[in-house]
Amino acid sequence: MSLTTYEMARILEQLDESPEKVMFGKLLTELGNQSQERIRSAAKQVPLELLRDIIYQFQVIADSRKGEQVQLLAEQLKAQGLSVDDLKRYMEKTK
Repeated sequence: MSLTTYEMARILEQLDESPEKVMFGKLLTELGNQSQERIRSAAKQVPLELLRDIIYQFQVIADSRKGEQVQLLAEQLKAQGLSVDDLKRYMEKTK
């Protein structure tokens, strides 16, 4: 079964690792590595409504990825021999 170029492009677009998505992710990473002044200067060139939508989309993704950070911290604590109860006791002590 042979796929046309159009069909292959549609399949690649649906993948999280499509070339376009990888390049766009790299572009966003590079943007994040810029100075605050440079980011603000670039953001001033974006129409306000579009800028608000971009901010909203980033916030949605940031909120959805909080679990990743929690999982990473849990794995690090476990690797160091610390338990959830140890962390809870520490948190209660520092209140």
